[in-house]
Amino acid sequence: MKKLGLLFAAVFCMSGIANAISISIDVGDRGYYNGPGYWVGRVQYCWIPGHWNRFHTVWIHGHYRPC
Repeated sequence: MKKLGLLFAAVFCMSGIANAISISIDVGDRGYYNGPGYWVGRVQYCWIPGHWNRFHTVWIHGHYRPC
């Protein structure tokens, strides 16, 4: 039984080396409402996505802004 487990582990490791594994990470920097914008009275608010500042040292989080 131990030999079967060891064989399975070896085959699993070799298949992992042969095929690249893709990992996707979602930062989650989006508004509560997932649409492009919303209205409050007569003002429409649009989603501005997050971005790095000019020197790439600070992350500016996404936010809603009047269009």
